[in-house]
Amino acid sequence: MEVAGTSAVITGGGNGLGRAIAIALAREGANVAVADVEHDAAESVAREVEALGAKALAARVDVTREEDLERLADDAWAAFGSVELLFNNAGVGAGRAPAYGFSADDVRWILGVNVEGVLNGIRVFAPRFIEGGRESRIVNTGSEHSLGIPFPGSAVYTASKHAVLAISDVLRAELPEHVGVSVFCPGWVATSIWRSSERRPEHLGGPQEANPAGGKLSAEHAMSAVEAADMVLQQIREGRFYLLTHPHVIEYAQTRWNDVEAAFAEQAPRYEGDDRYDVAKAIARIRAARAG
Repeated sequence: MEVAGTSAVITGGGNGLGRAIAIALAREGANVAVADVEHDAAESVAREVEALGAKALAARVDVTREEDLERLADDAWAAFGSVELLFNNAGVGAGRAPAYGFSADDVRWILGVNVEGVLNGIRVFAPRFIEGGRESRIVNTGSEHSLGIPFPGSAVYTASKHAVLAISDVLRAELPEHVGVSVFCPGWVATSIWRSSERRPEHLGGPQEANPAGGKLSAEHAMSAVEAADMVLQQIREGRFYLLTHPHVIEYAQTRWNDVEAAFAEQAPRYEGDDRYDVAKAIARIRAARAG
């Protein structure tokens, strides 16, 4: 899918990866609607997009509120005439704790933004993409944590990113051919997610002071958001499902698969006729019998 001449909507577009993707899209000749929970940040990025000669729209959007996304979609179509790319990019993290150490508010906040926010975007934009009939794509931001990194202290965040992969995997089997799906699984990228606690809503614990060490470490050791954004655009052009940035992450994915494969070999090895319990095949047999 070529991005030149398209129009895109990016949630969490006011900083980090969202901003970098917005700028990369504008450089390629795409219009960009920048949505962020901080309107000033969204407006700042929109001005950068316009300075590159593309049309831009800035909107304050809380992705946990479906009505915010409905309004964003209406405004984007009104401004650009059509939208072909949705980046469900908004995401948060809530420090580190053992799985039993996160509060109920921590869980509701992380899953609300990282999972419900993605589903809200899909609910609002997918039907419009389907009806529009144009080549389009939904890009959901997961993480290297989507692929198998059991990093101690990040159980809830990791669960949320596993969910993004699962949602994306199912979604691509549900959509018509003209609507593509990608899951973006970056490794360590220099973003401001370490500051997300400063934007935490009052009803889920309120803003909390962020540890600046996170920003310092990212700035010194992580891949730049610009580099990651350039990779993403190239992979979108190629129609990829997995959008990957950090080669070493394959070691974590392979470790997980090796564990799964070994468990099957020891506990449930294949045998002739074992697929009689395969749900997909059972459903296919039932449908065939009804049709016949």
